[in-house]
Amino acid sequence: MKRASILFLMLVPMIAGLASCGGTTSATPGASAAEHVHDWGPWIRDVDAHWRYCKTCHQDEYGEHEDRVCETCADFHVLALGFIEGGDGAHADFAKECNEYFPQLGKEEGFTYDFSSDFEKLNDENLAHYEAVMFLNNYPYSQAERQAFERYMDRGGGWIGYHVSAFTMENKTWDWYFNSFLGSGDFRTNTWNPTKELLKVESHNHPAVAHVPDTFMSSPNEWYGWSNDLRENEDIEILLSLDDSTFPVGDRQGEIWYNESGEDYFPVAWANRNYNMVYMNMGHNLMPYNDFEKHSKTFTEEHMNRFVLDALKSVALPEE
Repeated sequence: MKRASILFLMLVPMIAGLASCGGTTSATPGASAAEHVHDWGPWIRDVDAHWRYCKTCHQDEYGEHEDRVCETCADFHVLALGFIEGGDGAHADFAKECNEYFPQLGKEEGFTYDFSSDFEKLNDENLAHYEAVMFLNNYPYSQAERQAFERYMDRGGGWIGYHVSAFTMENKTWDWYFNSFLGSGDFRTNTWNPTKELLKVESHNHPAVAHVPDTFMSSPNEWYGWSNDLRENEDIEILLSLDDSTFPVGDRQGEIWYNESGEDYFPVAWANRNYNMVYMNMGHNLMPYNDFEKHSKTFTEEHMNRFVLDALKSVALPEE
């Protein structure tokens, strides 16, 4: 074989490798490799793979997915924290449901989902890999973890909190979180048993509620009331509240909200204008404590699921 032919065969995989990783390669007749840099289009993605094309030479870059969207083409990355063993059985069950629901949703919507029961994951080095953090059924207790989370939020990180992640009866233990960040203060009251209720959108201005109707049905949930009136906090943007028509709320005597005066007000989802965050009270399935038999799931209502997804995107991708 002639020397020139051998040299050509050696160069072909090198050029192909440069093309597949976004380097320089020759695509124009008569041009040298150094004269063309790929002008990649956006990633095109499905649950099995991703690909994109150079707008100049139409070279493609392709990658397969296994169990989830890959790090290369993911739009954002989510760290979820909570417990799945011990503690309140219904709260643990919600985290288990999240660990089934969000990985599949991530494959469809283009984000990665990592779960851990270790709140030591709240450190500067680890948080730098995530655009959003979710507290599923708990919150950090050590000062180092709390301070790392505060820094993360101050730097523009995203956060979604569910149900009991806002529960406290002694908010002095973390005043920034319960009063400044969430704004809700102490847990004051709850309904029982978990019930489906009609939710009212307070304003469609926030991206989390931009694509849901004015009212929509929730999945079954235990509803919380708070010591602070969020309407009086100028930093808080209330997104969802219990609709007036849905009362009474709850179905066990002594833990039913009636709103007979028509003046009671119960916000169930809100944002803080100073941070990329959304808290939503949902996250407690219908699971009686006498036998812990599960009678409902949280992610079953179309409009509520859309609210959850759009809330997550709004905190992880605040510029979009």
